[in-house]
Amino acid sequence: MPRLGIDISKLTFDVHLCQPGGGTHSTQFANNPEGFALLDSWLSQHRAAKTQAGLEATGPYGVLLLWHLHTKGHTVYQLNPRRVKDYARSQGRRVKTDAVDAAVIAAYLRACEDLKPWQPASQALQDLQDLVRRRDQVIISLNAERNRKEKGTSKMVVASLDRLIKNLKAEVSKLDEAIEAHVLKHTALQKSVRLLRSIDGVGRLVAVTILAEVPQISAFERARDVAAFAGLTPSLSQSGTSVKRRGAMTKEGSALLRKMLYMAALQAVKRTNNAFHSCYNAFVERGKSKMCALGAIMHKIIRVAFGVLKHDNPFVKNFAKLEA
Repeated sequence: MPRLGIDISKLTFDVHLCQPGGGTHSTQFANNPEGFALLDSWLSQHRAAKTQAGLEATGPYGVLLLWHLHTKGHTVYQLNPRRVKDYARSQGRRVKTDAVDAAVIAAYLRACEDLKPWQPASQALQDLQDLVRRRDQVIISLNAERNRKEKGTSKMVVASLDRLIKNLKAEVSKLDEAIEAHVLKHTALQKSVRLLRSIDGVGRLVAVTILAEVPQISAFERARDVAAFAGLTPSLSQSGTSVKRRGAMTKEGSALLRKMLYMAALQAVKRTNNAFHSCYNAFVERGKSKMCALGAIMHKIIRVAFGVLKHDNPFVKNFAKLEA
């Protein structure tokens, strides 16, 4: 099947088509519905009505194109930018332009056989993701204004900061209400939130963040795949007999998800009557640092979250056994 590499930007996107016989074609289109229609015609001209298409997950600019290609029957992949960049380096690429990036993505699609196709989330989950991410953006702005206020600037500036902080707090409250109303409007979301909140340390905000940032969590086959998707698996550095060490978390995927899981882990280990607390203590007793132990609890929480959603059963504290 032909491979279609796409480098997306706000106004345009470059494409590079690799035919099974070895031929290649490149061009650029506007990033709008008219450009999508021209892409369809261009692919038909090159006898590539169905392709394996890939673009990097670098922001919102490619969402509409992903949906368009998916509805047209193409197999679509949303690629990790770091892995594409590492692949380009491994091929000795020294030139970086939009056209070259599209060609690299097409070559990456040909080289990788175990990629997981992109599947669109339901509209309810997509709206939830938008609300949760918008809330995080406002929280970041709120914290920034609070930090500016601590610098002790003039009274007029402090008054301005106070007004802005007040407005940002009000906006956070409105977004919390909107998230709550959205969940209550969808029975499936209500059920998923209840299941996730059965896990020690997972509150409503953590639960909706998990659903928003891993919208297809139940589609994963194994819990370890979800942990890897969230960037919670350790890297491994090994060479010969002298170098063999486990590194830090890979930290791929959503930083917002990891932030919320960190807060959940903190809450879970504070409570003494749950399996996470015992597991945390076991890690510390084995000489692990507290931060390392908390990272392990984050890993276990996302695996448990996968289990309760996959099997549609709440977390049973009395029967849970978590090995350190």
